[in-house]
Amino acid sequence: MRTTIANRFNESLASIQKHARQLSDEQVRLSGGTKLLRASDSPLTMGKAVDLRTTSAQLEALGRLQSAAASRMAETESALRDAGTVLDDFHQLYAMIQNASIGPQQLKGLASQAVVLQQELHQILSRADSTGYRIFNTSELKVIVDGGTAGVAPVSINTIGRIAGLSMLNESAVIPDDEVSDESELNVAVNDLVYGDESAVNKFVAALKSEQRPDLPADVFRRAADEMTQQRIRVGAAQARIDRSVQRTEDLKLTVSISLSNEVDTDFAESTMEVQKAKALLEAAQSITATIGSMNLFQRLG
Repeated sequence: MRTTIANRFNESLASIQKHARQLSDEQVRLSGGTKLLRASDSPLTMGKAVDLRTTSAQLEALGRLQSAAASRMAETESALRDAGTVLDDFHQLYAMIQNASIGPQQLKGLASQAVVLQQELHQILSRADSTGYRIFNTSELKVIVDGGTAGVAPVSINTIGRIAGLSMLNESAVIPDDEVSDESELNVAVNDLVYGDESAVNKFVAALKSEQRPDLPADVFRRAADEMTQQRIRVGAAQARIDRSVQRTEDLKLTVSISLSNEVDTDFAESTMEVQKAKALLEAAQSITATIGSMNLFQRLG
C-alpha cells in the first residue's frame, strides 16, 4: 500500500501531539517527584501505594502511642521509686525505735520525721502524669505498643502503678477493683491508705506523737516497699519492651517508605532520559511536518 505525503503529514501531526504529551508528563513527574499522574497510569501500582500509605499511617499512629506510653512509664517508674524510698525510710525508722535506749522524748522528736514521710507518701500516691492521669490507680491503664499492622494482633502493656498492691498498709481501706472515673473516689482510697484510722502509717505517726512505740507488724513497711520494687521491675521490663517495639516500628517505617518510594516516586535519572528522548522525537516530528508543509502541490502529490 502506497504511503502518500498527506498520510505522512497526518502521522507527523499525531506524533507531535503524542510526544508533546509525553514531554509534558515527564516534566511534571520531574517537578512533582511522582511517577503516577493519574490512576490510569498503573492501577496495580496505585493499589499498592494505597496499601503502603495505609500501613505508613498505622505505623505513625503506633509511634505516637509508643511515645505516650514511654513518657508515662518514665513518670510511673519515678513515682514507684520515690514511694519505695519513703516506705523503706518508714521501715528503718520503725527498726530504730525498737532500740530500748530510745526514750519517750526521743520518740516524740522522731514523730516530726514520720509526719514528713507520711505527707510525702500521700503526695506521691496522688501524683498525676503530664496528661493529668493519676499514676497510681485502682486498675491497669493499657496502651498498645506493638502489632496492629500487617495482620499482627496488637500488643498492649500496663503503664501505671496499682495502689491495691499497698493494701497491707490498711487492710480495711476500700480500694475499687475497677478503674475509677471519679477522682474523689481515688482520693478516698489514697487517704485511707495513708491517713485512715486503721492505716499502719497513721498509727505509726500517732504512736510517736504520744511518745509510744507503735504496735504494728514488724514487716508491714518492708512488704510495702518490696511491692513498690516488684512494680518497678514490671515497669522496667515493659520499658525494655517498648524500646524494642520502637526500634521495630522505625525499621518498618523505613521499609514501607522505601517501598512506597520505589512504587510512586520519580526516578530522576530515568525521567530525565525520557524528557530528552521525548524532546528529540518531538523535534524530529516537527521537522518532518515543517518540511512537508513547505512543499508545493506537485511535490505533495508526488
